Amino acid sequence: MTLTLLPVTKETVAEYLEFRISVVDATTASYLSRTDQVSMILASTAHHFLLEDDVAVATAAIKRRSDDDCMSVYVLVDPKKRNEKHLTSLIGRLLKTENQPSVEHNTRYHLYPSSGLSFIEADMHAMGFSQVSENIKYVRDPGPPRAGEFPHATKGEQLGYRAMVLDDDLIAKYPDIFSRMANVYDRAFAGRPNVQKITAAEREKYYRQPDSGFVICMLGDDLVASTHFLKLDQEVLTTELECLRKHWGTGAVDLVCKHQVKEIAKRWNLPVIAYADKTNAASRRAMERCGLYPAQEHFSWHRTFLAGSRVDF
Repeated sequence: MTLTLLPVTKETVAEYLEFRISVVDATTASYLSRTDQVSMILASTAHHFLLEDDVAVATAAIKRRSDDDCMSVYVLVDPKKRNEKHLTSLIGRLLKTENQPSVEHNTRYHLYPSSGLSFIEADMHAMGFSQVSENIKYVRDPGPPRAGEFPHATKGEQLGYRAMVLDDDLIAKYPDIFSRMANVYDRAFAGRPNVQKITAAEREKYYRQPDSGFVICMLGDDLVASTHFLKLDQEVLTTELECLRKHWGTGAVDLVCKHQVKEIAKRWNLPVIAYADKTNAASRRAMERCGLYPAQEHFSWHRTFLAGSRVDF
């Protein structure tokens, strides 16, 4: 059977997104449905239908990026048939289309299992891949702040920090608030490799989403931190909290997280989820101060080809 890739276009992007939503788990499907996936998909050349004898059997996202020491190739396949053997077979057949006599630069493949599925470990090892921990999913049980959580929030309040849910009244008071939020995000994550800048329009788009919100933290009239939350299926996802470095250790982070948990409990009283890199000890400690606990570790599979070597899967 012939396996081919068909790039997604503006005419087929709706069908592509519908396909992905129909096969992934409920939480991922909810996230895809509630975020502006169409714009992100069309802004990239990474997205394809995976055809088997001209019939779509999966979607495939293949992103190539020059990292610090090599060319990285990131691959995610979401198959219609929810079977680990089928997924592993598909990824193996797809990788054979990458075979070439040699590569000019060190090239590292990063393979991600479709949500709710895993690759067959023995088959991945046979293809030369090693399993690498990517991140850890943290969960906080439903409910308002509890005793012992957010221990530094009081310090933040004493220093004059104020946490607030962003609303139309605040936007009227600070008309440039989305530009400020984008600026804080870009400055807070400037040290990360290959980080993409956020625009004011993107921040506003997230604010306008249904079942989502921002909590911001200010010192006087200066914005120092913000975080976004989004209701998924039966969980509320909190995305990265951005805080300017000069305000670390002030209690601002605990204060904004405490305010966010209160708001989530008031609106939906659902579990809160967040993700942290396994190596990011500071983020993991902050989550644990907020009452979150590790629930699931996520892995990818890596294989590296040195410059000049043959790529042969």
